[in-house]
Amino acid sequence: MTAAVDEFVSIIQRGPSGCECVFNPWCDHDERDATPRRRTPELRRANMAAYLEARRAHARVMLLGEAPSHRGCRFTGIAFCSETELVYKSDLVAPDELALTSRDSAVKPQRERSAAVIWGEIERARKPFEVVLWNAFPWHPYLDEDPSRAGPCGPSSNRRPRLDEVARGRRAFDAILRCFTHKLDVFAVGKVAQNALARWDEAQCAGYVRHPAQGGEALFRSQFRSSVAPRL
Repeated sequence: MTAAVDEFVSIIQRGPSGCECVFNPWCDHDERDATPRRRTPELRRANMAAYLEARRAHARVMLLGEAPSHRGCRFTGIAFCSETELVYKSDLVAPDELALTSRDSAVKPQRERSAAVIWGEIERARKPFEVVLWNAFPWHPYLDEDPSRAGPCGPSSNRRPRLDEVARGRRAFDAILRCFTHKLDVFAVGKVAQNALARWDEAQCAGYVRHPAQGGEALFRSQFRSSVAPRL
């Protein structure tokens, strides 16, 4: 592991301070993880390091999203990447064998729709190691446990990160950019990332791409092909 990747992994492992209802994939574990549970954060850190090392000399573009979901990075340690990608598109993610960490991964690997859309476009572009995926708030924010709330809550739910939380993602953002030999063109995937780049001093946004969630699939694909793919 290079020094820059090691420093970055240490930053995300420590996680944000003072944030409630946040799960750190690279440090935390719970009953949704495979046994031995205590080892799963280490496996996710190794996944992340292998993912970065595969792109260190090749990356040209970053897609910066909002935050991890409870079905994707939470189990793989890699942004916009679910266990389904590790099983069926492993050669696009990294040359190393990567770990599945969810409790039921042997029977039903975790799947995230946004990850499927993004990796579908990465596969189509045929330059997987030129693209880096990351999030403005890189840890998983979830809704607090509330019996009166309709719908999912707790660690198996998602919520939008608050402004003060996104601000805590800046250090990790700066650190991940230092992992690559080339300067990356950073595209915002969604409004949270776009607003983060606008607030972060000296952070440059190469363009805006619609997030594929909530009806954004078709527009994401179109914008990726017209704006991102030509930079690879």
